[in-house]
Amino acid sequence: MPVIQADYLTEINARILEAAGARADYAAIVAEHLVNANLVGHDSHGVIRTPHYVRSIEKGDLQPRAEPKVIAETASMAQICGNFTFGQVIAKGAAELAIAKARDQGIGLVSTYHEGHTGRLGTYAEMGAAAGKASMIWDGCIGGPRSVVVPLNGTGRKLGANPIAMGFPSAARGAVILDFATSISAAGKVMVAVDKGEQLPGDWIVDADWQPTSDPTKLAAGGALRPMGLPYVGHKGYALAMMVGLFSLMASLPSDAQPPLEDRWGTVIMMIDIARFGAVDAFEKQVDALIDFVKADPLEGEVLYPGEIEARNRAERLANGIDLPKATWAEISACAERLGLAFDG
Repeated sequence: MPVIQADYLTEINARILEAAGARADYAAIVAEHLVNANLVGHDSHGVIRTPHYVRSIEKGDLQPRAEPKVIAETASMAQICGNFTFGQVIAKGAAELAIAKARDQGIGLVSTYHEGHTGRLGTYAEMGAAAGKASMIWDGCIGGPRSVVVPLNGTGRKLGANPIAMGFPSAARGAVILDFATSISAAGKVMVAVDKGEQLPGDWIVDADWQPTSDPTKLAAGGALRPMGLPYVGHKGYALAMMVGLFSLMASLPSDAQPPLEDRWGTVIMMIDIARFGAVDAFEKQVDALIDFVKADPLEGEVLYPGEIEARNRAERLANGIDLPKATWAEISACAERLGLAFDG
């Protein structure tokens, strides 16, 4: 697999997005977000997405220069219409606004709708942790073209992957970050398996006949992701997906009108000011102490805290570069060439 340094990969993807019609500042935000996902080891939300975004721009589904607009606001809450631009641009602004409101009011909650793919939610939880805030984030849909998950004991693509993220700051470790889809896997991880030519590690998906399979190509051929927790506790992943979908429905209700299925996608970002409960630095030290307590006395291997693998991946990949599947790099290169760009491939 080609190994590429993060700065170079960011530059390449920013240039591709700008050549496809994105504002320069938007292209920089999205490229940085995608490469950060690669750095922490979530290649499913990394630059594998760039050619998909370009195709969405070309089809008119993604508006690369549109400006998000705050359509309703109080001291502690806001609702943003993204006008179908990049989800990373919208969510970054929403997270910044939620942080500011939390600083002023104790809690800040910002919802967004009419947005492109939001990317890795953990990025926004990291933003909150860096600002001394605790966070909870929900993102997804029930119904519509972005749904890719089959309901428990059901058929059809009825739910989004509907991820959840949470974050807390710590003194020594930077942040404790939870970020996962409520399906067995994010759809992007299936995309990565396709590009690597690998089978899935389990029956993560069903095929077009709704039968479990580990063949990643079956997802794009009419299949669907399965709920998290199968085979024994799939009801938990399915129930979480439903509840995240309802938060997302709430986010996508700009008026009393019933939104069509294709518009029932939204994101809710909540930031909580830890300083309202006590000194942030004291809390962060307590977080570290609790992590040390949990990690002590492993039965075998190592006990990890949420986000520890990502922190290690970031350090390793910043130092040594990012491994990309050959198919992913080839698609990025072809996309750049088609847009008239040249770089060292």
